[in-house]
Amino acid sequence: MGDVSQAALKSRLRIADIRTGATISVAVARPELMPPTATIEHEATDERRDRRARCRARVDAVDEQERSLAVGAGVAMATVGTIGTLVWLAWRVTHLSLDPVSVAFLLAEVAGLLGGLAVASGLAERWTARSVFVDEPRDSHWFAHSVADLVGRTRADDLHHDVRSTVRGAPRWRWRDSADAAIVAVLLDGPRRLLMVIAVTLGLLFGVSPFGAPPWWALVALGAGCLGIATAHVVLGRGRIRYGDRTRWTYGAIGEVVGRADVDGLAPRRWVGAIASAVAVSVAVGLRGMSDRWTHGLPAMDDDERVVLLAVAAGLILGALYTLATSQRPTQVDAHLVARHLEERTARQAVLAVAVVLGMVGLVAGLLPTEQVAEPAPTVSVPAGEAADG
Repeated sequence: MGDVSQAALKSRLRIADIRTGATISVAVARPELMPPTATIEHEATDERRDRRARCRARVDAVDEQERSLAVGAGVAMATVGTIGTLVWLAWRVTHLSLDPVSVAFLLAEVAGLLGGLAVASGLAERWTARSVFVDEPRDSHWFAHSVADLVGRTRADDLHHDVRSTVRGAPRWRWRDSADAAIVAVLLDGPRRLLMVIAVTLGLLFGVSPFGAPPWWALVALGAGCLGIATAHVVLGRGRIRYGDRTRWTYGAIGEVVGRADVDGLAPRRWVGAIASAVAVSVAVGLRGMSDRWTHGLPAMDDDERVVLLAVAAGLILGALYTLATSQRPTQVDAHLVARHLEERTARQAVLAVAVVLGMVGLVAGLLPTEQVAEPAPTVSVPAGEAADG
């Protein structure tokens, strides 16, 4: 009985397998013979799949259209900025005086234009960015991190090391693509700003202006150039880059160019660099203004050159103060140095306030017109003999 039951069971299973295979074959070959429920579910699945494909294609088309419009607008603004800056640089070259201050400042301006174009080209070329899931605060490194994320490169956390290796390997550098050029341009923005600060500070102390009084059309071209490059970065940055991010980055990077590491008990390098820039230029402005007005201890300057130099210095001071005002306050991780941090912050704020006040006094004193003392009219002395003959 056991053998008969097993044989009957095997025959039934074989028949069920045959029927299942026949059902599958019929479903594949002739779907109209399928049961109504299975047919409806199969059609609903195909419809959902087609709907997803159409939605995906529609989203891809919209993204491609938005990408084309954004890239076109960014390239147009970069072109406007390039033309305006080239007009300004043409005037600068034709009126260039061959002194270290003027040449250094001109090199910094050219590097700024090339760096802005390199960043814009990298953002336009690498539209598909690496996904970043961390919502970071807007600090001085936001511009560098955003550019690195958008072009798909590693973030530049150690600027000093990266800049040194970049400069040392410049003769052997081979550009692979626009992303590498964008990252190198971002890394060199800090040294470029430092060069401008040093040039203006030395110019204030030695009485040398980077350029003379420019005409109005050159100033308009400079403004259009700066605004065009900044707008190109904002448009091509797709919401991650805003106006002022590059300025904040250049001042914050000065400290990382000069120092290799943060010092315990002091603010981070990115914070100290902006403060040092504001203090150095403010002190130089104060000395220049008081010298031209009262003490006359520094080399004398023409009125036009002094006004231009003070205006450029005021712009650098405002950039440093903007960086300090808009950057996130540094967080102190070493709790055992709280008292030292408080002393350092108090001293830093006091030095910054005194330097800014001194710079304001010097700026006002230097911009006010100087009183010209009328020279006495020359008197002609007549010899006594001729007077007697007359």
